[in-house]
Amino acid sequence: MVIMEKSYKTASFILIILGTTHALTTPFFYQTINADSLWYLGTGLTYIFMGLYNLASIKVKISSIFNIAIFLNFIATVFTIAITYILGEPHYYVAMVIVIFIFLNSVLIKIFH
Repeated sequence: MVIMEKSYKTASFILIILGTTHALTTPFFYQTINADSLWYLGTGLTYIFMGLYNLASIKVKISSIFNIAIFLNFIATVFTIAITYILGEPHYYVAMVIVIFIFLNSVLIKIFH
């Protein structure tokens, strides 16, 4: 169980780093503010917030907060699979693996806790 929580926490940190990198690279890929650049930035921010929420849910150890984390992880998994399928860019495959890992870990922690 401890190993599962550590890997869940580590994956959440990695997702925050990926989201931060994603958000900070927005100006390099988009020279103007438009719908595409805001979606790109928003995806990075989503991964940051998702990682932070998962870390908070581990820290507070409140069942309802953790249940919300599982629900958010599910939504992020569906979104990330869709965006990976549509765009097919390499960094989305990395994000997809991390997000699926976080979702599965959160469900397993809930089941075995």
